[in-house]
Amino acid sequence: MTDFGAGLALIFAGAALGWTGFFSFVVAPMAFRDLDQGRADRFVRNAMRNGHPALAGLAWVAAGGALFAGAMAGTVVLALAGAMYLLARWTLAPREDKRPPPGGKRVLKTSRIVASGMTAFIMFLVLAGAVLAAFKV
Repeated sequence: MTDFGAGLALIFAGAALGWTGFFSFVVAPMAFRDLDQGRADRFVRNAMRNGHPALAGLAWVAAGGALFAGAMAGTVVLALAGAMYLLARWTLAPREDKRPPPGGKRVLKTSRIVASGMTAFIMFLVLAGAVLAAFKV
């Protein structure tokens, strides 16, 4: 049962890593390169709003696999990675920026680029959790 749990954790953590890497290093940069700023912003925001809960689910299933494998540290790290995906979605994606006060400026150039970059940092947590699950730590 422990090998099955470790394998389950590795498969689902690998899926979360691949999805996060594809979003952070391919989809978001291409959106900002090929679309105008407003469309790219909406596209990346919608991708985060819809994709991050599924990524959290993948991380939590991987945490469940690590739990079955007896890897308590891997379970905790993968569960935290799932929570981080939801926090990134809640903090960065659903925000509808209001009109700035008179005399203020709206910064659109980097807002979602920073969001996709911050999502990429969650990959390190998922990778650490997968390694801990593989070694049953």
